Amino acid sequence: MRGARARRAAGAVQGLGAGAVLLAYWTTVALLAWWTGGPRTSGGESVRRKA
Repeated sequence: MRGARARRAAGAVQGLGAGAVLLAYWTTVALLAWWTGGPRTSGGESVRRKA
């Protein structure tokens, strides 16, 4: 019985570790996107030519 509980605990720890890695990755991507800025477009103007 103790082996099954240890396996379940190990699986839970692995899941938490994977979640932490994904959270760190997406946080880094979001911060880099925010810092670098990127092209800003105004919401009022259209890029397409009017007919």
